[in-house]
Amino acid sequence: MSSNILRKIIAPIIATIVLTLSIAWMAGLFTEKIEPHEVTGSANTVKSNYKVKGTLVPKYESAPASLTARETTLISSRILARIENIHVRAGDIVNKGDLLISLENSELTSQLAQAKSKIASLQGDMKEAQNALKRVENLKQQGLASNADLDQAQAIFTRLQGEIQTAKQGQKVAETSLGYSRILAPFSGRIVDRSAEPGNMASPGQPILALYNPSSLLIESNVRELVALKLELGQKLSVNIDSLGLQSIATISELVPAADPNAHSFVVKADIPFHENQRPGMFARLLIPIGEERIILIPAEYVRNYGQLHRVWVNNQGNISRRFIRVGESYDGKVEVISGLAMGDIITEFAE
Repeated sequence: MSSNILRKIIAPIIATIVLTLSIAWMAGLFTEKIEPHEVTGSANTVKSNYKVKGTLVPKYESAPASLTARETTLISSRILARIENIHVRAGDIVNKGDLLISLENSELTSQLAQAKSKIASLQGDMKEAQNALKRVENLKQQGLASNADLDQAQAIFTRLQGEIQTAKQGQKVAETSLGYSRILAPFSGRIVDRSAEPGNMASPGQPILALYNPSSLLIESNVRELVALKLELGQKLSVNIDSLGLQSIATISELVPAADPNAHSFVVKADIPFHENQRPGMFARLLIPIGEERIILIPAEYVRNYGQLHRVWVNNQGNISRRFIRVGESYDGKVEVISGLAMGDIITEFAE
């Protein structure tokens, strides 16, 4: 019994000692320590030195923007009818005049046929009334008909003229209504949305398709008023579409003269070159120049990268030490240093 108790006591003690020694070993307590010091490079290994200085570069403000289509429309029916067929789907390219939607038109076809039949009947009556009027006029000249007979014949002829004119107007209305059963593309472009299917009831003004012209895309951005007031029509601005990795030049085409009272910004619209992968609603960034700023730029070959860390060698009167820096944008082979270096510092590049 006593040996079991002894084992229960010793086992945790041994485990604690082993764990303590393992932690000490991983912490480096059993390895030789090197005191912090500056590393002095041999003069033979130094390739070049560079004196850090400030450089004036253009300063830009990035304004969030989106792609919108200048030429866009929602396509709907002008009459209440059931959709017989929709000939396109979202993403399809269409040309001006292409048939997009067919509506049921049996009733409209019947109305048009009735209008034509009515006109034909009235034209027969009109011919008969015209002949009757001529006969009465001849009889009147011979003194065999009274003025009342002539007036009656003339009234019938005039009435039929009016009825034929009304019937022709009715035929035009029927033809127009029948034409509304075939909805055509108002311009060439791409179908961007389809919100109905065959069998649905089409109501006047209810969107069925959305169509836009890809060549009419532009950039639209809300720019804060202090910056927007300095912009001019025709001014060239850089624009980035990050999702496409595309950078292009936009030309300001419209400056909305009224500001948003809540955001204190103006809407700026700019034309951009056509690109087949651009779509309405895409996010973009409009780069607006707002002056110049002095920043520290050093040649990229002086910077060594270690994962997400960046390091340079600093030469302090012959004593070369390693220093980590924080970098920003790149400019034609040079790197912006946000922190870690000051103007006047000398950095060193070693020969490989």
